[in-house]
Amino acid sequence: MPLKIYEEPLKGIQQIVAIAAGKGGVGKSTVTVGLAYALTKLGYSVGILDADVYGPSIRKMMGEEKLPYQEEGKLFPAETRGIKLMSMAYFRKEGSSDAVRAPVASSIVTQFLKEISWGPLDFLLVDFPPGTGDIQLTLCQQAKFSGALMVTTPQEVAVIDVKKAIDLFKKVDVPVLGVVENMSYYLSSGSSEQVYLFGKDGGKRLSATAFVPFLGEIAIEPSICRTLEEGQPLFHPAFGFLAEKLISQLVGEAETKFYKDDKQLIVEWPDGIKKRIRFSDLQKRCPCAACNTPSVEEAVGATHIESVGRYAVKIAFTSGCSKGIYPFNFIREISSI
Repeated sequence: MPLKIYEEPLKGIQQIVAIAAGKGGVGKSTVTVGLAYALTKLGYSVGILDADVYGPSIRKMMGEEKLPYQEEGKLFPAETRGIKLMSMAYFRKEGSSDAVRAPVASSIVTQFLKEISWGPLDFLLVDFPPGTGDIQLTLCQQAKFSGALMVTTPQEVAVIDVKKAIDLFKKVDVPVLGVVENMSYYLSSGSSEQVYLFGKDGGKRLSATAFVPFLGEIAIEPSICRTLEEGQPLFHPAFGFLAEKLISQLVGEAETKFYKDDKQLIVEWPDGIKKRIRFSDLQKRCPCAACNTPSVEEAVGATHIESVGRYAVKIAFTSGCSKGIYPFNFIREISSI
């Protein structure tokens, strides 16, 4: 199925997806690598940009086949098992630390985006660094992201920071595709018993409070850890399910139709489901910080609605707000307030 192709500066890359958390140590790189392999298994061409200038780790996780190289004045990414990869790790000694100020780090990330000859790709996965600062803003300004996939662990200290990162993406108009909970439970080899080391259902609670889809859980499994340590291909059912959900968010199997009347949004899904939601109910769930939920008038309408890719709709309300982006999956699950 054809995907939307963006204009410069990343011509030929059809979908650019941020893998982010706003926090270190939750497994963004693990999710990025696992998702990349799952997408290649489905037949898509994939690249990875490791944007963590200070602590790049994906080079080790992916192993090495073909290093970055220059040819005719152009810089080409590394390549491992058909996946293209660029990382700061290729330009520093192993084990060394980089004391890089934020403006310089942002400049490096911009170069990786604009000056690398990625070639045609179905997906470019961008492994975001921790935090919500200069590098993250530079990435959002320099690339037209299809959306952001948020990674959390179950404990509240992680959920708090991921919620901040979700707020950042909403402020810069990058759609949040959903939340995946990593390290959900421990699953020892040869056992089916789930041991919840870090608490339970933090990702689901975050999904509910942030009004974004919950995309699944990934267990702590010795096989996943060992595979990444050895730089071997990571094929695991959890990442396969995640890839399928991501594709359904971005592409969908068929076109979802939407239109409006005076006070309602009407959405029709390919499977025949049809739903009517009042615009007032949608604005009450608006992610825009300027919207004051209690003050939303029941008579609010929409001056304009437009599609965001194939997975969401953006609404300009008669109240003046035009920031609301609503995934079709989210609309399907909500009911009137």
